[in-house]
Amino acid sequence: MAGKEGTDMKPLRTAVIGCGNISGRHLKAVAASERCELAAVCDIVKEKVDASASEYGVRAFYHIDELLAWGQFDVLHICTPHYLHPEMAIAAMNAGKHVLCEKPLAITYEDALKMCECAKENGVTLGVCFQNRYNPASRYIKNLLDSGEMGRVIGLKGFVTWDRDESYYNADDWHGTLQKEGGGVVINQSIHTIDLLQWFADSDVRSVYGSVSQKRLQGKVETEDTADALIRFENGVDALFFGTLCYKENSPVFLEIVCENGKITLYDDLTVYRNGQDKETITLAPPEKGKKSYWGSGHAALIADFYDAIQSGSPFAVSGESGAKAVKIVDSLYHNARH
Repeated sequence: MAGKEGTDMKPLRTAVIGCGNISGRHLKAVAASERCELAAVCDIVKEKVDASASEYGVRAFYHIDELLAWGQFDVLHICTPHYLHPEMAIAAMNAGKHVLCEKPLAITYEDALKMCECAKENGVTLGVCFQNRYNPASRYIKNLLDSGEMGRVIGLKGFVTWDRDESYYNADDWHGTLQKEGGGVVINQSIHTIDLLQWFADSDVRSVYGSVSQKRLQGKVETEDTADALIRFENGVDALFFGTLCYKENSPVFLEIVCENGKITLYDDLTVYRNGQDKETITLAPPEKGKKSYWGSGHAALIADFYDAIQSGSPFAVSGESGAKAVKIVDSLYHNARH
């Protein structure tokens, strides 16, 4: 493991497994960073991994066992389907590798805890890609809440209204399946918003009461396209959640935080209402443009922070334990809704 950060610090060597859509964010960020260098890519689909290996001039592997047997890297980024995250992360951590895992950390809370325990046992860093925490608006809200200016958080709500039609599910063999994806709008698209609700509430979850349903693709997929929940936290804060994939566009996420001394709302604009009356619209950097702009623009910042944590020996802000909290909420919502 690298020592304290300094001018002579060697970059960490990185491997990325899973060469689908989201891997592009990781590959681009790693290639542009001075903290790390891309060493290898891995995927079972030969065309995908060969294309990534050729673009970045690195080694290609076609199975994680081959990649780990080679072993000439320090950090593994996991960008594979959800059900593979625990197995791959545990294998890599047992081989002494740090792991940055795309969301969700796991499909079940039990598996998420196993991953966290494995990281502790091996003395490595486990992180989760909740990059929306690094968006300028999210940072502003968190800093404002932590300052105490708004008083105690009383309640929150988060609404996700996005668009996923049948073509999205027909593009691969894992989306829309309970075994491989673990669920639909809750565990895949909305888990970022659920994570923000938990982060802003600053408390562990106490209970979740919710429902899930199919409204758009009934009988065509196994997973839900719509869900709602009341999430109750240990500190007494309640959060309302609603998510659907039945809209006709990928709208910005709507967030609202009600506090003792006012209210914060985020949609296209970030607005702070102090004492219920004074209104201030906060101007922040515009969102990243493009087809996937609704993902947020925080991947590069999160990845940089992850490598800083490894090299300095400090805790990573979006740790495995942090990611497990979101999985616990998702797991509880599904359990409540299905049973």
